[in-house]
Amino acid sequence: MKTPIGCLLLFALTLILGCGTPGGHIKAGEPSKISIGMTKEQVLRILGSPENVNADAKSETLSYILERPWWQDKPFQVKLVDGKVVSFEVIEH
Repeated sequence: MKTPIGCLLLFALTLILGCGTPGGHIKAGEPSKISIGMTKEQVLRILGSPENVNADAKSETLSYILERPWWQDKPFQVKLVDGKVVSFEVIEH
């Protein structure tokens, strides 16, 4: 038999867990915390896991989704060479 308190706790837990930011998505303001020369580990600590990673023999690009109001989300990329940030940008379409 379910108790009202148990149902309330389950509802609260579902609400809290359901309101998190999906992996690879970052909030406005977070890109300003990134700077040239940071290590990959520092970037991952600040922004979390990227949505996608592309690499070639010379560089690695971490791709995120920058969440903006009114569903105007934009891609945000951080380019690393030798494990350090050399550029970062919001991609405008």
